[in-house]
Amino acid sequence: MNQREFIRSLLEWIESNLGQDLHLDEVSRRSGYSRWHLQRLFRQHTGFSLAEYIRQRRLTESALLLLNSNEAILQVAMNYGFDTQQAYTRTFKNYFRVTPGQLRRQRRVEPDRLLFPLAMAS
Repeated sequence: MNQREFIRSLLEWIESNLGQDLHLDEVSRRSGYSRWHLQRLFRQHTGFSLAEYIRQRRLTESALLLLNSNEAILQVAMNYGFDTQQAYTRTFKNYFRVTPGQLRRQRRVEPDRLLFPLAMAS
């Protein structure tokens, strides 16, 4: 498997595991690459650090869930790997500039803040 195929399969795995613990050490162990090498490869092929990509994907998916459901904010936070509502709210506000509750009440999100899954061309 070449590097591009590897990154494509890693992106697919990340997407299917956004709600799980995706610590960099775990991801690198599963990949067979050192943490340093994996991060370098990932940035080279995607333009994102691995942690940044995972965080932005989780926040995007959680924002869409907030907009399209009545699920409790705590449950949304837990669905996307946050241990507490406070940690989720802090991270969410740092990224979207509004709290999860404000986003839900406004019923809108800045489109340029959303990160959709990357598709790697063959």
